[in-house]
Amino acid sequence: MMQHADIETFLRHYLHRRVTADTAAIVRGLDPQESVMRSACNMSRWIDPSRPWGLTTEQAESVNNDPIIRSLVQQRERLNHRLNGRTSNHLKYQTLNKKIASEKERLRAALLVEIQETYEIEGPVRSIERQLAGVKIDPTPKVVSYFSNDTLPEQRRLIETMILAPPGATLEAERQRRNDAINAVTAYCKIEEGDMCGGRKRSGGRPKRVVIKKEPPSPEDEALKAAMLSVYIKDPKERPTVCFMCLGNEGAPLGVRIYSFSSPSDLSKHFKKKHLKKVEEGEAPECKLCNIPLDHKMHLQNHALRIHGTVS
Repeated sequence: MMQHADIETFLRHYLHRRVTADTAAIVRGLDPQESVMRSACNMSRWIDPSRPWGLTTEQAESVNNDPIIRSLVQQRERLNHRLNGRTSNHLKYQTLNKKIASEKERLRAALLVEIQETYEIEGPVRSIERQLAGVKIDPTPKVVSYFSNDTLPEQRRLIETMILAPPGATLEAERQRRNDAINAVTAYCKIEEGDMCGGRKRSGGRPKRVVIKKEPPSPEDEALKAAMLSVYIKDPKERPTVCFMCLGNEGAPLGVRIYSFSSPSDLSKHFKKKHLKKVEEGEAPECKLCNIPLDHKMHLQNHALRIHGTVS
């Protein structure tokens, strides 16, 4: 958005500052989304292991002393006494039971919100007081599970790399975080999330279940997907052998697009001879694989090295 050449400017000048303004909306001339920014600034509190995420047994049972609950329970006892215990099919008795259960649920939810709001106000104050008092903080992080037993490994990887991963403090760390997130999204795209259901007909009949049959991927598609994954480097020390410029040329034959050279040095020779030499002075090249325009020849070389690992 700021049109910087790379993310290093953000890491050097913006990362360690607390930005509470909706800069994207301001640049685009829209109304700032204050609630979204407030949620983003509180994100570290929401993943705080010490933050109360539920009620204890004593706190949950404390709602039984609420005047509303006690009044409803007394009504139920009087009704039970009047019916001599024959309440299994009595409509009013069942209605009272449902009302008591829903009221308890509402009171417990309100109590949890009150406890969490109190913690958000008092928790940082207690932490600062402990630091000023010289109390040593245990550097060992608490282990908290953010996943259920039904969470798929691909979903767990997606959440860990895109939501829970902190920004990198260096350029290489930020590149690695971005690459990990890209790979996690690529792996998650293979997961089938279930069938789709059609809309309800006007006649009032039940919607028919629409089953989408997925055709198995062809060998050509598999080869093209593998080549695309290989040109996005995961480790700066690893070098690809597939040309990202040829791979992004959709008009070329498949064999030319996914051709793998015998070594990274042969790829570098091909890249300089077939692509760099054809970039004229003042011409703005483009990476069709990433779908981004580049300013000049040196920008293309920088992009090839940083993103695709091609040395020139």
